[in-house]
Amino acid sequence: MAINEPDYFKLLTKKISKLSGIILDSYRDKYLKRRIELRMKVVGIKDYREYARFIEKDENELKALIDTLTINVTEFMRDKGPFEYFRDKLAVDIIERKQKSQSKLVRFWSAGCSCGEEPYSIGMCAREVFPEDWSISVYATDIDEKCLKTASEGVYCKDKLQNLDYSLKSKYFEKTENDYKIKNTNKLSYRFKRHDLTNDPPISKHLDTVFCRNVMIYFNEKQKVKMITRFHEGLIKGGFLVIGKSETLPNEIRHLFEPVSLKNKIYMKV
Repeated sequence: MAINEPDYFKLLTKKISKLSGIILDSYRDKYLKRRIELRMKVVGIKDYREYARFIEKDENELKALIDTLTINVTEFMRDKGPFEYFRDKLAVDIIERKQKSQSKLVRFWSAGCSCGEEPYSIGMCAREVFPEDWSISVYATDIDEKCLKTASEGVYCKDKLQNLDYSLKSKYFEKTENDYKIKNTNKLSYRFKRHDLTNDPPISKHLDTVFCRNVMIYFNEKQKVKMITRFHEGLIKGGFLVIGKSETLPNEIRHLFEPVSLKNKIYMKV
């Protein structure tokens, strides 16, 4: 008897678990199918059996798939490296540049902000290092309106805050009965908006830093070039782009940026 499509899906998930070491039993099939089929669409494969063979041969695709499957497991400051580098290095450059132009407004963009952990992490980190009388604006965009609703509400369970220092947690969150809610902070604003990274223009053309981490896995090379070109258009000269630790800039547009920290995947607009 021929193996039907649901059986091929089960064989594929077993293959993924074997190759990656990730136990997928706790994931719903609907969630897995949606995430796996996103990657299949990117690489141009239409059936599960062919994709199972593909990930066995292509280590980079397996890594991209793993990132896709785990992308929603986000926490505040989950990957501290880029935020620490931002605090210790990038902020100094931004402050010097702003002082020369006599500006006291700093703009950031969290592109593909998911449920809001990243833009709030950016805001907290920025508020800690920039002068108190400076205004900080964080644009937060995503194509998923449900995620944006969650992000704009700013309410999170304690597990999401486990990597936050106690001082930051007490300063920027208020405890509710069961959760934590982001506080209003002087001269720190968040703007949430639906945005399509491959079709819409940049959210601003005066950006100091764009954070787009673990988002490029959803796009093919042509779409990545289009998206990053828009980031380049939105950044001021000398502005910074921060991408995911497993991501790389397409060769076609690398001349637009200069590496600042390859370890933390941070680039500067030239």
